Amino acid sequence: MASSSTNLNAQSKFDVFLSFRGEDTRTGFTSHVVEALRRKQIQFFIDNEELRRGEEISPALLSAIETSDISIIIFSKNYASSTWCLDELVRILDCKKRNGQIVVPVFYKVDPSDMRKQMGSFGEAFVHHERIPCEVRVQKWRDSLIQASNISGFHDSRSFRNDAELVEKIAEDISKKLEDMADPPNVDGFVGFNSQIERIKSLLCLELDDVRIVGIWGMGGIGKTAIAEAVFHQISSREYSNHFDGKCFMRNVREESRKMGALYVRDEAISRVLGESNLKRGTLTINSYIWKRLRRSKVLVVLDDVDDNFIPELESLVGQLNLYGPGSRIIITTRNRGVLGVNSIVYKVKGLEHDKACELFCRKALSRKNRSDDLLELSKKVACYADGNPLALEVLGSSLRQKSKKQWYNKLHDLTLISGPRIYKVLKISYDELTPKHRKIFLDIACFFKGEQVDNVTRIQDKPTSLCYELEFLVDKSLITISSNRLQMHDLLQEMGQTIVREESEEPGERSRLWDHEDVYDVLTKNKGTNAIEGIFLDLSKTKEIRLGFEAFENMSNLKWLKFYIPEHCDLSTMSFTVLLDQVFKYLPAKLRYLHWHGYPLKTLPFYFEPEYLIELNLPYSKVQQIWEGEKEALNLKFVDLRNSQFLTRIPQPSEIPNLRKLDLRETAIENVPSLPELRYLHLGNCKMLQSLSELPLFLEMLIASNCKRLQSLPKRPLCPQELDTSIMEILPVPLRQSSRVFMNFNFSNCLKLNENRNIEILADSKERMQDMIVQSLKQSQQAFRDSDEEFAHAVEFTLCLPGSEIPDWFIHRSSESPITVALPRKYFNKKRKFIGFAFCVVIMKSEIEVLCRYRFNMRTRSEAIHFDGQWRFSPDVSIDSDHVILGFFPFWNVGLPDADIEHPASVSFFFYIENKKARLPAPYRLRSCGVSPVHLSPNKTKLNTCTLEFAASTREECSHDKMPAGTSKPSTCVGRSDDGELEPSSKRIRRDQVNPD
Repeated sequence: MASSSTNLNAQSKFDVFLSFRGEDTRTGFTSHVVEALRRKQIQFFIDNEELRRGEEISPALLSAIETSDISIIIFSKNYASSTWCLDELVRILDCKKRNGQIVVPVFYKVDPSDMRKQMGSFGEAFVHHERIPCEVRVQKWRDSLIQASNISGFHDSRSFRNDAELVEKIAEDISKKLEDMADPPNVDGFVGFNSQIERIKSLLCLELDDVRIVGIWGMGGIGKTAIAEAVFHQISSREYSNHFDGKCFMRNVREESRKMGALYVRDEAISRVLGESNLKRGTLTINSYIWKRLRRSKVLVVLDDVDDNFIPELESLVGQLNLYGPGSRIIITTRNRGVLGVNSIVYKVKGLEHDKACELFCRKALSRKNRSDDLLELSKKVACYADGNPLALEVLGSSLRQKSKKQWYNKLHDLTLISGPRIYKVLKISYDELTPKHRKIFLDIACFFKGEQVDNVTRIQDKPTSLCYELEFLVDKSLITISSNRLQMHDLLQEMGQTIVREESEEPGERSRLWDHEDVYDVLTKNKGTNAIEGIFLDLSKTKEIRLGFEAFENMSNLKWLKFYIPEHCDLSTMSFTVLLDQVFKYLPAKLRYLHWHGYPLKTLPFYFEPEYLIELNLPYSKVQQIWEGEKEALNLKFVDLRNSQFLTRIPQPSEIPNLRKLDLRETAIENVPSLPELRYLHLGNCKMLQSLSELPLFLEMLIASNCKRLQSLPKRPLCPQELDTSIMEILPVPLRQSSRVFMNFNFSNCLKLNENRNIEILADSKERMQDMIVQSLKQSQQAFRDSDEEFAHAVEFTLCLPGSEIPDWFIHRSSESPITVALPRKYFNKKRKFIGFAFCVVIMKSEIEVLCRYRFNMRTRSEAIHFDGQWRFSPDVSIDSDHVILGFFPFWNVGLPDADIEHPASVSFFFYIENKKARLPAPYRLRSCGVSPVHLSPNKTKLNTCTLEFAASTREECSHDKMPAGTSKPSTCVGRSDDGELEPSSKRIRRDQVNPD
């Protein structure tokens, strides 16, 4: 979400930051809030779980908090048990105090007085927090909870009829608050722009009913996007809200067109304006149906950073003013005056006036406590050399923050040497001050990695953890941003970095990085490579046919990254791969860390290539039959993608690739896959020749083997001792961190041979498979708990899908209808036995569907009623051809169950739904049957201090649905026998109309 015309805020800008306890509400209430905000086109930040690493909040999260207009805090039962959430709360309230940020608390099924007095679950959380050595930090958490409990918000969620009504009220409240904030916030991004913002608004003539296009034109970094954002923000406010039927702000058109295609960006703009998600046309011509809808709509559209490559799509979108309803307004920002047509009103953005430039510079360079007269005077002189360009002012200011006075004078001296204040030279001074290590990373991002996921970049480095710290340093210097876990960089800074590389030599083969397709073609076809080259990225969609000799890479001894790729938006079915190799191709550099070659044309990698340093190998759509000949050691290799390599029949032995973590073999001719000990992810979809699988790796989390028509048996289970130390019970009530949750999915959709040969043992075996995984997860939790002072526990969610039409007989609670309500006996809540979750099973018919299960946990203690909601969704990656069985496990040990009131036993209701896979709507199919089984730990009677995992099959429990007359449609309500053999009371069973998970 970084600006394409200016990067004045240093980080992304959001309307709303969402703070919540992931385990409590991520897949339930919070997900509904997210959808409501999205429908109202409110820009929000929600963490993607990958940002939560280590003990402290990451810079990306801190930036998201600080650059959001509003923070929504969803206080749930276990919110205070998360130190992450409490640290977020402290920072949010600090932003409220310092910046006037609006804070909206939502007390979701919790009492604000409990939070204020730190009673109930909030008090229990602080019993654990008191163990933290830092008393100051704990006291800050307490004070913040008290402060937040007194902020006006949604204090009684139970006063609403249902969650849907509450969510809608929250979305309406946030929308109104954003509308009331008509003036842009007084932050760096809008310093000195007010007069230009007002000028743009006057050019729009919002009081007239004609259709107008206003072009905002200026050099890079001058503030075009900041101005457009402010104008869009203001005229979208309540004062003008009734003027527009639809609106959208299309950011980074140039960048998104390069990645996804210009037509995709054009279609996305139309979709947002009309509020539809499936209006992708794929052609320049807009059909009459969409034309009619647009002509009836008064719209507000901003197209940000448009360049020459978008002109045909721009013409189809705004070339005819009668395409939109009267009163519509189109705003276009661009560096190129030529892209603005004759119908446009053009405004040229001016640089900041001197006093505003100094103000912006000082905000970046000086803290409030360090604004001495001499530094302020120096600031005025330094700011002059940025020529009023906000980006240059920001980068200069960030480079001087917390520097000595001598360093300020040195910077000023360097600036005075510039003949004419060219922005490029001003920016380059900040680059020159970087250490060699930081320069290298900056240039890598500018040439190769802009827009890439941070994790994808760090994992191909020799020292991934170290790179994370270096990226944070570049963020602090305003040279890069990290938005939605992606690396971003202002276009002007990217161009500077690429220019620096080009200036290394007039000969492309003597430069460190090659990314321009013409340079790559020249170097590779004429054998001009040298040991100066460290990386080559070639977009194959831009090249003509390249024929490489057998020694094409022989002189590139320092090459670490080699990528021949097809962009995401390209239609592979219409492309022919254009890199041809000599059959005696014999050399790849030994220092390669990353090799991505789309459509690699030979049967193997070169015989003499030693993959000693190789970390990631991607050869999709290749002609390889095996990766290499003979035995080689690739001890660093962790990621391999060979998808759609239809001739591939074998992969290296486990001893050659012992540390492999991810393997994609879909659409290959592989017949057998050995057991790789460290594997976490294995994709075997549509492997038509696959007949068998070796023993599953112990830590495998994802196995997709759909449409493997010849697969006759499931892989063997890894040996896993079933006995557990009873001390494991001590950690089960500990609330879990979201990052510690493990999702395991084994998908054998359409492997019909399994159904023919399985008899009874495959589904019977599923019980032991599930048991093994849960036990292993618990053991890992226990070990982690013993090895550290932290409260830590893994939770595993397990899913297994395979052909079949029967519920395994070990499921006691079963029904042909949904919901199933299971009453939990008191034995699950005493200290001798521990309830930890539920196994479930669903039988579905053939079709292209998804299965959704929503569950509601209900119990009443002596002091309070407790409700715990959640959901699980399973989507086969293919359209299934026959009846299938889906088995799974829900962990519940993170609930932290207290002692139950004897008169009010607990219950859990499971609602199973079949949905259309594409529309996410109820499908015209029903499930054939479903089943549920509680899972608990039980002391071992023969071995002291040990326990075992058990499913609720040791005592006879009855399901009332089994006794119903044929044709009745009551919910299945199951009751279990108590410790003394008596049935638990059924008078409090929950009917279908009493439990509404929505």
